[in-house]
Amino acid sequence: MSAEVAFRPYQASDEAPVLNLLRLTLGKGRAFERSAAFFRWKHLENPFGRSLMLLANGQEILGLRTFLRWQFRAGGNVVPAVRAVDTATHPGYQRMGIFSRLTTASLEQAKAEGVGFVFNTPNQYSLPGYLKLGWTFVGKTTVFVRPLRLLRIALALAARRPDEATDEGPSDDVTALDHLLAREAALSALLARDDAQLASGIRTARTVPYLRWRYRNAPSLRYSARVIGNGALAAAAIFRRTLRRGLVELSIAELLFDDPGQGRRVVREILTSAPADYAVAHCAWEAPHRRVLMGIGFVPVPRLGPNFTVRPLESDFLGYDPTSPGSWRLSLGDLEVF
Repeated sequence: MSAEVAFRPYQASDEAPVLNLLRLTLGKGRAFERSAAFFRWKHLENPFGRSLMLLANGQEILGLRTFLRWQFRAGGNVVPAVRAVDTATHPGYQRMGIFSRLTTASLEQAKAEGVGFVFNTPNQYSLPGYLKLGWTFVGKTTVFVRPLRLLRIALALAARRPDEATDEGPSDDVTALDHLLAREAALSALLARDDAQLASGIRTARTVPYLRWRYRNAPSLRYSARVIGNGALAAAAIFRRTLRRGLVELSIAELLFDDPGQGRRVVREILTSAPADYAVAHCAWEAPHRRVLMGIGFVPVPRLGPNFTVRPLESDFLGYDPTSPGSWRLSLGDLEVF
């Protein structure tokens, strides 16, 4: 069977059969709809670049290996990376080495293009396969949780509903995010000030175009924003609500500030204006964001978040070790959805 399989790059005419394969193997999506628009947004409209997509082709598309382009900052330098996502092997052709061969070929191409490392958040079923292919398990991420409606939480946990997430929509008008993104100069300045607090680790190279793509342009994902400051921005947060196990979850995807007092203020305003049963966020333990969150009642829950793995392709990371948990300065928005 292996002699009948050819590997080739993705092309535009592959969209429909690739979507069919993804729906067959990964489902239609949970908090998002696995539509053509979502696929194009994710892989073709990304400001970091079009995804590296390699297909295994026989009489039909047998497998897909996708590396989503990403950029990180390490110190004052930008490191190109890719995120391993949307991997699929046709059910009739599994256990034939297609996944490993696609991955090996994709790694070689990424390294030839100067990509520093691959990262992803595999589930418990795909994690062993990645470890066999040379990925390093960095750890299971800590999530910070703020319970808001204790009785509803207790009743929902007792009911043992399935863990299915659906988009509940923003509690504020979506134009709040539009207004934030329209203030490009002020937002860029706030991003720079917030980034300076995270310069001791590896973090996403966030820009206004990135925020617009990630949070405003994503089909079927609706985010809102809260800001402090009419002229210069003192703080801002981007968030969304999802319905999970019958409870409304408020996810703080990005929290931007340089004054901790303003950071606490913007989170408090979200909690009082966006009805939810509990709120979640993520930040590095070493980041000032942790003290802000814990100062207003968020509790760290170790190992509640997704698995985080890395596959280095280069040896020089400017003094940072991407396989060490302490090297990372990620937000919840870096970990969810993809």
